[in-house]
Parts: sequence; structure tokens; C-alpha cells
Amino acid sequence: MTDFTTQDLPRPEYPRPLLRREQWLNLNGVWAFKPDPADLGQAGSWYVPAQWPDEGSTEITVPYAPNSQASGVDWAAPANVVWYRRLFDRPDWSAQDVLLNIVACDYTTDVYLNGHHVCRHQGGYSPVQCAIGRFLQETDNVLVVRAADTDSGQQPRGKQAGDTRWPIDYDAVIGIWQSVWLEPTQRNYGRSIFSRYEAGSRELKVTLTLAEQCQGSLEVEAFLDGTSVMLGRSAFANRNESTVTLGVEAPQLWSPNNPVLYDLLIKVLSESGELMDQIASYTGLREVRCEGGAILLNGEPQYLKGVLDQGYFPGGWYTAQDDAALRRDVELTKAMGFNFVRKHQKIEDPRYLYWADRLGLMLWAEMPAGRIFSTQLSQALSEQWPRAVIRDRSHPSIVGWVVFNESWGIWHQGERAEQRHLADALYHLTKSLDPTRPVIGNDGWEFSTGDVWAVHSYEHGDGALARCIEGLFDSPQTQVTQIGRPRLGALAGADPRALPLVLSECGGVGFVDAQKREGQEPDFAYGDIPETAEQLSQICQRLLVEIGEIPQLNGFVWTQLTDVQQEVNGLLYFDRRAKIPFAEIADLVDSTHLVKQTHTLITGGK
Repeated sequence: MTDFTTQDLPRPEYPRPLLRREQWLNLNGVWAFKPDPADLGQAGSWYVPAQWPDEGSTEITVPYAPNSQASGVDWAAPANVVWYRRLFDRPDWSAQDVLLNIVACDYTTDVYLNGHHVCRHQGGYSPVQCAIGRFLQETDNVLVVRAADTDSGQQPRGKQAGDTRWPIDYDAVIGIWQSVWLEPTQRNYGRSIFSRYEAGSRELKVTLTLAEQCQGSLEVEAFLDGTSVMLGRSAFANRNESTVTLGVEAPQLWSPNNPVLYDLLIKVLSESGELMDQIASYTGLREVRCEGGAILLNGEPQYLKGVLDQGYFPGGWYTAQDDAALRRDVELTKAMGFNFVRKHQKIEDPRYLYWADRLGLMLWAEMPAGRIFSTQLSQALSEQWPRAVIRDRSHPSIVGWVVFNESWGIWHQGERAEQRHLADALYHLTKSLDPTRPVIGNDGWEFSTGDVWAVHSYEHGDGALARCIEGLFDSPQTQVTQIGRPRLGALAGADPRALPLVLSECGGVGFVDAQKREGQEPDFAYGDIPETAEQLSQICQRLLVEIGEIPQLNGFVWTQLTDVQQEVNGLLYFDRRAKIPFAEIADLVDSTHLVKQTHTLITGGK
């Protein structure tokens, strides 16, 4: 058996920054790994300790997907079913139970411990969590994970290529791709946290959801720079959710220019006063809303200078090789003059959100789409998207939720009522889980319901983009693009012209230098592919000036941050080298806002 006790662990940082417990055990590192292309493992009882097939078994480094370099796996013959196995001893914890956590595993996950089936989880982006205490031994515990994926467009897959491969798709992922760890708990414990600030009343509300209904009280203490500044307690009975309201004196507000965070210490107490759970968290005091056709942060209009970020990484592919790489992406985004990022078709690692919170970067979080409308897809989205919202809704950096992108999976909303109902229903479901943020129902076109009108257009040159926007304000049912059929700015009966308008995809200018990527697929960009970096800079400048002069816009999102495989329209190469100097990019981005401000002053924003 492999000795796991002395190895250096990859991704050693605490994986869940919003809900931290003092004791935990990181299970990342080298695991046994077995592809199962014929899906023989369950019938062969590979989950039983004595039945694991040593023949054909190899090693993998968790938490990296098997098609990544960091995994150490030769993925020459991919399989849609894979198995993982590792040994561990029971930690010396005085707790009633132990939770196993996997931040993300794609797509259907079965967990076995010492031959017992512990849980099944479906969804490649939401956390797997199961109580394993009753199956634990003191030593030589055998943990087995089976991950099964499909190529089907009926499951949320984002930009992962499936049974078809669009020019914008990338290599798919399977299996564990985020951290695995254990933590001790009592019988009842906090499962999720939701902290939000109400500026009008100067109140911080902290809600904790528990595993079970009980009687007791919730205590929340807030700290600023290590000093206690707020303390509150709330009793609850026969509930699994409790809220503490704290009055805030002299609030220090969070913003991209001043990302102040308050630390939180949360205690769950039984009816007799016994400590049932203690959690460390943090929050940022900020309020975001849409009003008067503008996006307001702390009551001030925000012009979103954004970039599209796919969230792929050299070496780790879907997974950053280390925490520093996540921090670096936030820092690089800000260094290029952006104050906002749209995380595209991927529910991102919570550690990225942590760095966005700490360093001051606004973002939209987005649900990965399916491709084929069906009962299966409707059910999957309805189950998996709320998990993401509940997990991440306390991050101050998230200033909007994106439910759908470009009608993916709901291609025929105009003719099929059930598809439009799904988009509208998920908008309202999101608002029920989080009424504190704008929700974008369908980003790109075919607006039906939402708080922001998000439009995609890669038009540029000779005023084409301005004419596109003007046409939409003349009639929202104007065609934006042609994808399979004319795609309109809004569906019949919908009029979003009073809402903030964001050009949430634009640019898409490609560039490939002498170190040209070699691959089977041709290079792809939404716009031009100039021959020199100087030409690239000129095209970007021309388009950004044009964007800044469009008075109706409340911001833009440039496609995209980095190259990924055949997509060469990144401002950065995949290895994060700049195609044009960072300072030059920042000047171009900043000039957009300056043009916008000047134009607004001259025209009154009309």
C-alpha cells in the first residue's frame, strides 16, 4: 500500500474560506487511480477493500483531473468512469461525526468507505459532503470514489466538449478536480452561511443554516483589524436556520478600491448553552442594486470595466496548480485596469472568490449550461444552480448571478413556452435564495426576465457597434446576431430598456505570436486575428474608444482574459504572458471609462 503520511500535499490551503473550522485533515495528494472504460467496477465490487484491481491501477495526484499535466496520469485512453482509492487513519478528534468534503467532482460521484456506500452526488461543480463517522475505523480506512461522466448535452457542462465540439469548446474534465478533506462535527452543525449588509438601516444580517432542526441560539461576533466591533445573539426553536442582526456603527464599506473585510466568529449553542459548532468566516459591507438604469455599489453608479475569464490554468487545466495562481489571476486582471470579471461557464474555486474579496474585484458568477433542452437538463439546473448560489452568496465580490448564457439549452424560448418558463423560473428561484444581488436571466440576447440587460456583440468598425445598440433601444426585438436563427435583443412582450445595459461580450480579437500553438484544431477568434502586436493594440484601442462613446452602456466585458486551446482571443497567452504590455492594456481600459465620463458630461447621458 502507498504510504500517504509523509508526502507533501498539493493545494494545502483551507478549501472553504467562508466557513472554516479549526480542525481539518487535507486528503489531497497521491491516490490510487483506475479508469473503467467498460464500467465494470460496480459489478466487480471495486469499492470493497479486498476487491480493488491492482492490475491496471496507477497513481494520480488529487485534486487535478486526469487529463491535466499536474495529475501525473497518462490520459491517452480517456474513460467516462474512473475510480479513486486512498488509505487514512482516523484523526484523533473528539467529535460525534466526521464529514468528508470534495469541493467538486465531475459528474456523478459515489463515495464508499470500508466497503460501505456513503453517498451519491450529481453535479460537476457543487460540493460533495457526506457524514462518514459511523463507518470509520481507527486505522487503515479505505476511501473509494467512483466518478462517472457522459458526453451528453443534457447535463450542465459549460465549455467542456461533449458529443459535439464547438469551435469555442475545450477538452472535457472528469473526476475529482478540487480539494478533498475531512472535518469533525457534532451531531448538529452549520452547513451554510449568508451574510449581507443593508445600507439603509446600517445592519449586518448573518444567517446560518444548520444540518438539523433544534433549539438553541446563534452568536455572531464581528472583528475589524482584530478588534471586536459587533456582537449579537439570536435564539431559535425547532428551526434549522437562524439570523443575527448587528447594528453597524461607522461602517467601513467594501469596494474594489477599498476591499475592507470584517472577520466573523460564529457560535451555535444548544438550549443549555453547550457549544455545538464554532465557525470562522468573513464579510464585506456593501450593497449592490439596479436603479434608474444604473448599477449601484454602495449607492454610487458603477461603470463595469470587465473581462471574460474561462478559469483554465496551465498544468492544472480546470484546477489552479496552487493558491498563488488564483491570486495572480485576480492581480493580473486588476493590473490591466479591469474592475470586474465575468467568470464564464464555470462555477469557480472558492479560493478564487476569496482573493477577489480580499483584493477587490467585482464579478458575475455563472451557471455552466447544457446544450439540449430536456426534462433531465431542467431538473439538473434546478438542483445544481441553487447549491452554487447558497455556497457563494456571502462573497462580497459577487455582484451578480448569470443563470443562462446565449440561450444555451433553451434555444427556442420564443416558440416553446416551457423553455421560457425555465429561464424565468430560475431567475425567480435565484432571487428567492438571494434577493440582494442583480440576476441576469439570459446573458447575450433573448431577454425575458432579469435585472440587467446583458447583450453580446462582436461588431466593430465604422460605428457598427453603436448602431447595434441604438437599434436595440429603438426596438428590443431587433436582431443582435444570427446563430441557427435570428437572435433578438429581447423576446416578445419583454422591454428591458429601463434596465442597466451591459455589453457583456465584445472584442474577441485574436493574436498568435511566433510561439504558435500547434494542435489539431485551427485557431479561433470572434474578431480579427492581426499579424502584429501593434495591430492588436490599435484594434483594441479603436474598439474600446467606440464602446466608451456609447451613452447607453453601463459597462463592457472584453473577450477574453487568456487564450485557451484553440481560442486565441485572450489579452494574455495561456501561460499569462501579455500580448501587449500590461500598462498599455490598462491605459486602453481606463480610457474607455474616461471617454464614457466625458461623453456623459457633454450629452447628459442621453
